Amino acid sequence: MDGWDLVLCLSPPPGEYEVSIQISGNKSIIINNNGVSLRSIVTDETLPFINTFTRPIEPSRALKLAGKPLEEILCMTIDALKKASNHGSRTSRRRLEECRDLVDKISSRCNG
Repeated sequence: MDGWDLVLCLSPPPGEYEVSIQISGNKSIIINNNGVSLRSIVTDETLPFINTFTRPIEPSRALKLAGKPLEEILCMTIDALKKASNHGSRTSRRRLEECRDLVDKISSRCNG
């Protein structure tokens, strides 16, 4: 397993600790264990004032829009998985335990 398969396998579940890479003022690439998506936030002067639209995006397109190498995104994914685990996500904790050797190997290549 490598590339995007590895990123998605080691991604945290959707929510507070998913990977978010801002690509413009109102658009972000979101990576979680459901896949890769493009999230747009639109503000309006009428209720509900802020709308969030999320749609799936091809990983290759996401990589181009993010402007980051896949290795850096993988490091961000592992960091998000660890944070989610440390803050009570049982799914993330289970994934870390199951993949401990792999996570440690990849973490050793990441900065910090």
